[in-house]
This record gives sequence, structure tokens and C-alpha cells, in this order.
Amino acid sequence: PIFGIGVGTVVASRSDSYSIGDWVRGDELPWQAYTVISDQALTKLPKTTSAPLLDHIGVLGMPAFTAYLGIVTVGRPKRGETLLVSAASGAVGQIAVQLGKVNGLRVVGVAGSDDKVEHIKHLGADAVINYKACEDYARAINQAAPEGIDIYFDNVGGEFLDAALLNLNRHARVVICGSISTYAADKSKIAGVKNLDTTIVKEVTLQSIYYQPHLGTLVEADFLEEMAQMVACGQIEFKTDERIGLESAPQALVDLFTGRNFGKLIVRL
Repeated sequence: PIFGIGVGTVVASRSDSYSIGDWVRGDELPWQAYTVISDQALTKLPKTTSAPLLDHIGVLGMPAFTAYLGIVTVGRPKRGETLLVSAASGAVGQIAVQLGKVNGLRVVGVAGSDDKVEHIKHLGADAVINYKACEDYARAINQAAPEGIDIYFDNVGGEFLDAALLNLNRHARVVICGSISTYAADKSKIAGVKNLDTTIVKEVTLQSIYYQPHLGTLVEADFLEEMAQMVACGQIEFKTDERIGLESAPQALVDLFTGRNFGKLIVRL
């Protein structure tokens, strides 16, 4: 079977840790309507009316936590700095954009369609680049952020990462979160990053992030408390792209890697 992050409801249990009706999250749940799984592979979720179950796979789950780690712990934002976010309408990107604004940053988002561009503006971005409508990425970034980039939240890798490196300020921070442009590509045909040398004299920090080692830590506790408060007071919103039925899962996966989804892609079984 194919596995992925998922949430669900316990319908039968022989574990002392879980009861029928409990909400749970698993990082490696199979793509099927029902499964038998060890209680060690699950995390019990708080069951409240203020946070629906699907919030724990979105605005209170992995995508938002990943954005929080990138912006707060790696980006170390300072009010007035400039943040560039690629794939800014995606599950992680949309939260990164909003966290940037909450922290007083000038935010430049990147997306690949007019409706996504408009949504990123709605989230508060100061400027948005439609990468499919520009021939020169480096020039487009410079025009959107002539003062340079202090934090780059990279979700795409590839040519856009290379262009962003040319526009970094001294002591900039690059958050390596994803590389959606290269995951499904023929690695033998992917050109390597050419502009890494430009980061040396600028003393740029490049750091990857991965949410899993931070689960159960004080950082996650801070995230859950702060994010719940921001959602409650309207500072953060979260767009999902929900598909219905297991039969929709294969096309949903294809859409994810070709950019045809809009928001956090969820398959409801």
C-alpha cells in the first residue's frame, strides 16, 4: 500500500491508550478506509468543537508546524525584513506568508496561476510573482524586492532556488523546506545549483527543516498554543483542496506534483 500522513477516528480498540471515538493522527497511515495499526504508530488528538479533525492535518498539523519551524526557528525574523516564499499558495507556503506578516515582514509570494496570485494577495502578501508569466526568475525577484531578500522560504528547489540566491542580502537565511520542482523529475537531467558561491561572502545561512524530529517537543507545544490563538483571532486562515473517495487519490497525487492543487490537498475517505 501507499502510506501518508492522515487523521481518523478509532472504531475499535484493544489498546488501553485508545478508546472508540478517539481522534488520532498517524505519519504513515495506508491509503485505505480502515486499517489495523499499532497504538505506538498513532498520536491522540484533542477532541474539541473549536478545532475540527481536519485542522490537525492542516492548520494545526504538519504543514503549519513546518512553516512555523521555518519562519520562527530558522528564519529568525526581524521586523521590516523581506521574506520570499515559493509555492506560496500551498499547504506550507500559505502559512509561511501569514506568519511573515504577523512578524512584521515585507512578504513576496510566488505562485503559478492568476487565482493563486490573488489568494496570496488576500493573505496579505505585499507583492506576488507569477513564475509562469516571467522569463527571468532572478529579474522578477529583483523587481518585486529591490531591497533584497532576508529570508527565503524554499518549497520548490531547482531554477527558482538558484535565482533566489542571486537576490539575497548579507546574513540572509534560506529555509530549505521542499523541492517540488525536482521530486518527480529525471535526476540525470536536473542542473545543479549554480549560484551557491554567491552566498559565501554574504555569510548566508542555508538550513533544511523537517517536522518529525520536533514532534512532542516544547517547540511543538509553543506552535500549537500560538497557532490556535492566531486562528481564533483571525490572523491565520487555511485553504484546503479536498477530494472525496479513495478513487480520487491517484489523480490527487498527480495534481500535487504538477501544481494543479490549490491549498492543502486532502483526500477524504
